[in-house]
Amino acid sequence: MCLIALNWNPDSHYPLILIANRDEFYQRPAREAHFWEQNPDWGQMSGIFGGLDLQAGGSWLAVNRNGKLAAITNYREPNSSGERSRGELVSHFLQGDRSAQDYLLEVQNHQDLYAGFNLLLADNTGLWYFSNRERLIRKLKPGLYGLSNGLLDTPWPKVQRLKALLEKNREAIPTHPPALIDILHDQQRPGDDQLPDTGIGLERERLLSTCFIQSPIYGTRNSTALILNREGTLHWHEQHYDVHGAPQSVTDRSLQLPTDFLMRST
Repeated sequence: MCLIALNWNPDSHYPLILIANRDEFYQRPAREAHFWEQNPDWGQMSGIFGGLDLQAGGSWLAVNRNGKLAAITNYREPNSSGERSRGELVSHFLQGDRSAQDYLLEVQNHQDLYAGFNLLLADNTGLWYFSNRERLIRKLKPGLYGLSNGLLDTPWPKVQRLKALLEKNREAIPTHPPALIDILHDQQRPGDDQLPDTGIGLERERLLSTCFIQSPIYGTRNSTALILNREGTLHWHEQHYDVHGAPQSVTDRSLQLPTDFLMRST
């Protein structure tokens, strides 16, 4: 993922609402959210549902039937490379049996094997965040959060805008989840004086400054809205786009997770 906004409130009827855009080069092969073939039966203990990177393996956003969720964004820095693929941080968490905190302690010990990343993990112990550029494991308190390619809640214009749009529109969520996808289509461009300077040059900063990105070789490839209710039902609604940014197929699934998913973390 490259842009995420989420509302985390374990005491509400909707403990977790997460919206995200995945921006990537069009030539990089990937599959949209699906039941992974190696464990296609949701009834299996290791069943996983989510996107899959076909170039290096791993994922950017996925969940397993035990009630674990993981999402990752890259940390933007020029000429950054790593020995291992960052997407495996998502898949390894979902394929294993460690709690979010224990898993992050393990990741912390091997963080320099990866280019810069931001990792969000959720299980029945709560919602957690770790970046190998901040190097601090954080258990997140209830609240509204935004994440792009800086650290959590770095006030880039598109992060602040998406958080504000989620806050404004979240009351319509129970009856119209696709409204969240509409939010992710936002293409309001900030002024040059508001742009971050991440070392990639002004033209690329402009290109990457909107919530929804379009260019000939790189852009938003899917928009995802996740809504978890108190009964443990996770509604996964995802819109896919072609290389011109035009809407294509839609993935719409309701997944039943354990009822204690994110419920014991108050």
